[in-house]
Amino acid sequence: MFNFLGKNYNNLTKISLVLLYLLILAGGVVRCTGSGMGCPDWPKCFGLYIPPTSVEELPQTYKEDFVKGRIEKNKRLSKVLDAIGFSDTAQKIINDPQINDAEEFNVFKTWTEYINRLIGAIVGFSLLLILISSVFLKPFSIKLFLLSLLSIILVFFQAWVGSIVVSTNLLSGLITFHVIVALLIICNVILCFNLSSKYYFVSKRSSLLSYSIIFSLIIFLTQIILGTEVRENVDELLKIFGINNRDKIINNLGSNFLIHRSFSLMILFLQLFITYLVYKKSEVDTYFKKLSTLMLFLIFSEILVGAGMAYFQIPKILQPIHLILAFLIFGIQFYVMLINSKSKKIETL
Repeated sequence: MFNFLGKNYNNLTKISLVLLYLLILAGGVVRCTGSGMGCPDWPKCFGLYIPPTSVEELPQTYKEDFVKGRIEKNKRLSKVLDAIGFSDTAQKIINDPQINDAEEFNVFKTWTEYINRLIGAIVGFSLLLILISSVFLKPFSIKLFLLSLLSIILVFFQAWVGSIVVSTNLLSGLITFHVIVALLIICNVILCFNLSSKYYFVSKRSSLLSYSIIFSLIIFLTQIILGTEVRENVDELLKIFGINNRDKIINNLGSNFLIHRSFSLMILFLQLFITYLVYKKSEVDTYFKKLSTLMLFLIFSEILVGAGMAYFQIPKILQPIHLILAFLIFGIQFYVMLINSKSKKIETL
C-alpha cells in the first residue's frame, strides 16, 4: 500500500487540487447564500458532529448557549490581538453588537455550511495522503516532504482562521486573509505537482515572457484581494440599504470597486500580450500554447461574469462562478510561471 502511495504522489496532488477547487466553490455558495453562520460553533455544528434537520432536535436554550460560548472565545481572541498590537481590531470584536445576536436555526443554511466543512475535511485527508506518499517516494525528496507537510499545516491554520471568521460573525478583513491562505494552499499543492512531474517543456527562454507572466500574476493577486474587499463592502452596505436595494449598493461601493473594474481590462490586455509572445515562438510546446489560450478564455469569461454582477445587482448565482473563475485563473497563472521557469533551454539556431 505504501509503495502504491509513493508511486502515485503526482496523481494524489491532482486529486487534491480538484477537491480544493470544489471546496472553494462550496465556500462561494456558502458566501452568496449567507450560510456562513449556519453552524454557529466550530468544529461541531450546534454541538453535534451531524447537524439537526429541525429546530425540535435542539435544546430550548441553544441560542443563549452558543452566544455565551462565542463571547468567551472572542474575549480570548481579543486579548491575543491586543497583546500583539492589534488593539483596534480587538476592540471592534468586543464592541460589535452583532456578536451577541443569536443565530436562528435554518436547515438550509446549516446543511450548506456543514457540507462545506465536510468537503474541507476530505481535502485535509487528501493532503494527509500526499504527506504519507512523500515519505515513500523513490527517490525520497526532502523538498517534497517539507512542502507536503506545509500543506497540512496551512490547512489546519485555515481551519482555525475559519473558526475565527465564524466566531467574529464574518469580521471584515479576516475574510480577505482567509482567501489569501486559500491561495497559498493552492499554490503549494500546484508546486508539489510541478516538482513531481517529470515532463519538461522545451522552449527558448524569453526574459520578456517570463517577466510578463510574473507581473500578470502579481496584478491578478492584487485583483483578487481588491475583489474580496469589494465583497466585504457589499456586506456592510447590505446592512444599510437592505437586500432589496442592490442598485444603491453598487452605486456606493466606492474607489475599490472602480479600481477592481479597471484592473480587469489591464489583466485582459496583459494576457493578450502573453498569448502573443507564446504563439510568436514557434518552438514553444503545444501544451504551453493551449494553457495561454485557456487563460485568455477564462479571463474574458471572468470579466463577463463580473459585468453581469454589476449590471444585474449581484445575482447570487453569479457570485460562486466569479469566485471559482478567479481561483482557477490564479492557479493556472502560477502553474504557467512554474513550467516556464522549469522548461529546458534549446540552442539558438
